[in-house]
Amino acid sequence: MATPDLQLYIKTACPFCHKVTSFMEAHNIVLPVHNISESDEDRDFLIEHGGKRQVPCLFIDGGALYESSDIIAYLSKTGNVADATEAVDTPQEDVSAIPEGGSCTIGGGCSF
Repeated sequence: MATPDLQLYIKTACPFCHKVTSFMEAHNIVLPVHNISESDEDRDFLIEHGGKRQVPCLFIDGGALYESSDIIAYLSKTGNVADATEAVDTPQEDVSAIPEGGSCTIGGGCSF
């Protein structure tokens, strides 16, 4: 079975993006990360190929997966992570502010 092509799209001020990247760091999951706050090209790609103006977005072989909890569950399953619900190394004040799952729009609004 071929390894899927994974590409993660995030933006700097998104708490759900931070949740996903913190999970990846805690579990030594490494994959290409594209920050739409730093690259107009990455933002345009996300909109054109993902069909939504929303992050975090994990492209899996070109298909878009949204929602932080769904992304973490997928990475847990494919990244040989024992427990996707175990705590990630996030400052305590940030943890209480991040709901179970969600996403943010390119314009800045977040949905929980």
